[in-house]
Amino acid sequence: MASSAARGRASIARALARGRERVGRRDARARARTSDVPAHESSLAAMGLTPERRTGGGVRATGTTFTTSATCPFAHRCWLALTELDAGYDLELVNLEAKTEAFETLFARAAPDARANPSVPILTHDGTIMVESALILKYISETFEREGKSIRASGKTGYYGQLFADTFQQCVPVFFKMLRATNEADLGEAVDAFVAGLKKANRVLELGAAARAGGPYACGEQFTTCDIMAMTFVPRFEIVLAHYRDFNLRETLARNECSALEKWIDAVSSRPSLVYTFGEIERLTGKTHEQAFVDHFAKFVTWRSNEGRVAT
Repeated sequence: MASSAARGRASIARALARGRERVGRRDARARARTSDVPAHESSLAAMGLTPERRTGGGVRATGTTFTTSATCPFAHRCWLALTELDAGYDLELVNLEAKTEAFETLFARAAPDARANPSVPILTHDGTIMVESALILKYISETFEREGKSIRASGKTGYYGQLFADTFQQCVPVFFKMLRATNEADLGEAVDAFVAGLKKANRVLELGAAARAGGPYACGEQFTTCDIMAMTFVPRFEIVLAHYRDFNLRETLARNECSALEKWIDAVSSRPSLVYTFGEIERLTGKTHEQAFVDHFAKFVTWRSNEGRVAT
């Protein structure tokens, strides 16, 4: 019988293959631009997952520019939100290892500290420049919402969904500790803390089970910003930790009886918006999204264990 890890990888692979096929057939007007490619249109429509909206020669982005890097997990949140809400926007891709003066100037115009290290995402909408992924995500969810398309959470499910997102995100700094570990003792301590964090996130999903009424997402049947805040790190945890630390996320969840978290990961991993952005990451980087993620986090790893690591 296939393991939960193998089933999860197979499910994602099938979804990604379908997404690539649809992206390959998409209309040229729906392509993202870097500096000289036409404006980005409906992402989900480009995949054939929703009806494409058309006005005359096609819907064009009007006054909205999303500035990001292809592989940043924090900026990925806002990209997913724009995709989910079928928003029109121009995509500006930046290389964070070779920042341009124009990018640095744009960031400085909006950052609380104009001298801070420029980062993504940056959203420019109707003349206003915005920074910080959580704030931009909230703005997108409120501003681009329309009838039949909402990713905002509310009520009891919103409470449990946000509690889950906040709890799951506590694993993120521990993820970086695992990558930055320089000896077995430090790595072992980080692994233990990471697994403890996963157990807490699983517990929150269990606590909110009645409110979710069997729905697969953090707020039940509705996919919301609570899912988005947490889910961009799921593929990074799976791919990057397996590569650099021989850590199998799915097997760890199964061994620690985190079935609620497993089900949530299955649900968000096959979300069409995620599959779409994986395809775009591959198109923009010229690599598989797995390799792109591994390369993105390479700068945090200075030591590799000679022994395989398996969480306990």
